[in-house]
Amino acid sequence: MPATSRDTPAAAPLISEIESALKEGSGERRMRVLMQVTDLFITHADSIPSSGMFDDVLTHLIAQVESSALIELSRRLAPLPNAPQRTLRSLARNDSIAVAGPILENSSQLSDAELVEIANSKSQWHLASIASRPNVSETVTEALVDRGDAEVANKLAGNPGARFSRMTMDKLALRADGDDRLTGTLARRPDIPPAVFRHLIAQATEAVREKLLANASPQQKQTIRQVLDQIAAQTIDRGPPKNYDFAERVLATFSQDTELSKQKVREFATKKRIAELIATLGFLSAVEVEDIEALFYTPGYMGLMVLCKTVQLNWDTLYAVLTARPDAPTPHEFPYMDVHEQYRQLSTQSARQLLRFWVGRRKIADKF
Repeated sequence: MPATSRDTPAAAPLISEIESALKEGSGERRMRVLMQVTDLFITHADSIPSSGMFDDVLTHLIAQVESSALIELSRRLAPLPNAPQRTLRSLARNDSIAVAGPILENSSQLSDAELVEIANSKSQWHLASIASRPNVSETVTEALVDRGDAEVANKLAGNPGARFSRMTMDKLALRADGDDRLTGTLARRPDIPPAVFRHLIAQATEAVREKLLANASPQQKQTIRQVLDQIAAQTIDRGPPKNYDFAERVLATFSQDTELSKQKVREFATKKRIAELIATLGFLSAVEVEDIEALFYTPGYMGLMVLCKTVQLNWDTLYAVLTARPDAPTPHEFPYMDVHEQYRQLSTQSARQLLRFWVGRRKIADKF
């Protein structure tokens, strides 16, 4: 069969012939026809400069065959570098993961934009397949971390071919809070930034720390012990217990006005009225005070960035909140430009999803 474009007249007789056969054929016969066309394409794949005609035929066929045939077609086309594109993209978007999975995991023809679109619209099984690809770009890992469940996050963290921006790595570290498996998987990545590693070790349970030490090389053990020593020396002093009853009474005087409440966040942060600050953040985000308090004292910046972006606070307010913490660096030491740029890039939708993941994980962890 010669290589022709999808507009060639040669495609029409072939499609007509197949239609005639399919109208009277059984499911088994339809599958046989599909496999014959597929085999023909695979046989000549190396010498076909354009697969437009095969695309016409296969696109027509896959609308009329059973899922078992689509699964086999997906398996055969996934590794081909020049598989018919419309057919490939149709299979990749199939709701059945048995059909879409091989394409999502193995096809090199899917662009980052297509993978992100599928990650934002399909099931967690689809996201897990994308997370298993030999190479996953920073753009795609960000979409997977934003929407993927715990299984997707862990699979992605364990994929040596996945590349992460610093922001996405920080998001994963936040999601690892209370998730021992993800903490261990992420901590073992060779590309993890030192600051993120310290964050993970700081929030890890004793069981996870012991497991990491047991499985580490002598050099890694030394690094982990150094981090633990630094953490012990830098433990945040939360001060005396907070009077949240009083804070709730203060909050009641302005909580009917959301914009005023946002202004109060900055005022309380600047004056280091921590109980009122935490209570107001809890009111604006609809998150329980004990969870806000835990997030306030969580190492690093991502947790409070996510919280403040969720309730749409501006940068000046976030900066006031971050510098209200007892362990806040001096203005000279604060990585102002980096954190400001991360906050600018963090979307409200992404922040809200991450906050839901974090709160949900804490509720699960509290049950055990």
